[in-house]
Amino acid sequence: MSEIFTPEDLQTVTRVMRKRRTFKVMGDVDTPVQIDAATAEKNRAILLESVKSADSAPFHYDRQCENVPQPWRVDILWHDSCQKVASNFYRWFDDVKPGNKLPSMLSACGACVLVSWLPQFPNSASQDEGESILPKTKQIQIDQEHLAAASAYVQNLMLLLTAANMGTYWSSGGQFRTREMMDRLSMAAPRQLLAAVFVEFPESNASDVQRVPGKLAQARANPDRWLNIVQL
Repeated sequence: MSEIFTPEDLQTVTRVMRKRRTFKVMGDVDTPVQIDAATAEKNRAILLESVKSADSAPFHYDRQCENVPQPWRVDILWHDSCQKVASNFYRWFDDVKPGNKLPSMLSACGACVLVSWLPQFPNSASQDEGESILPKTKQIQIDQEHLAAASAYVQNLMLLLTAANMGTYWSSGGQFRTREMMDRLSMAAPRQLLAAVFVEFPESNASDVQRVPGKLAQARANPDRWLNIVQL
């Protein structure tokens, strides 16, 4: 390594990792959280820089899609776009339950970052006549690597946003995963949504929002339950 980090650097990174917490922040669709222009501009710049810096996540295979080797793609909805989706949600999706949490989460967040991964072999069971393809086990391995790399990107992003004092919630995406929603947001195939990261700006401490901790926040097992030191 060309750069030497200090023990203090390690302590800072460790503290950010341990301080990262999941909170589902929900507001009212009819009276969404308001963010003034100066606050929005400042936080958007920080978020954009974090999105770019998270690109340091490792990936093993060149995805070879649109001349971009990374197997992830990122789409950002700022709070005004989030609120437009929230206000149209039940018109666009008339088959969802009234208690769906996405509209209220979209009404409270400063931004929603959609991270997708790009499967390389979505139809590995079929092939054109005469086409030579890799064995299916190898195809699965490559796609698993792509998915793992995109997951590393999401974790990078959440740690950076935590260090910027922004709240985050990693959602699987719900209706954002549907082709209908992706078409509305101009998210081209063949991407598959991995995470809808709802971001709360630090100044957005509205009193009328609800913050619900992650369901598994207190369910982690101690390391001695999942850590094994191999001895040969």
